Amino acid sequence: MLKTISPLISPELLKVLAEMGHGDEIIFSDAHFPAHSMGPQVIRADGLLVSDLLQAIIPLFEL
Repeated sequence: MLKTISPLISPELLKVLAEMGHGDEIIFSDAHFPAHSMGPQVIRADGLLVSDLLQAIIPLFEL
């Protein structure tokens, strides 16, 4: 178990975040955003608010 990783972050999202590098971009949006038109990889987080997901993810990044 990863003690400092929020359970809101799925394993798939955690993998994508770990693989991100300089210049990579990620979009967090609501259900009405046309995500599939942006690219082949779409990770859904049904039932979560974007603000809650961001609060879980931001501490993982060193700024």
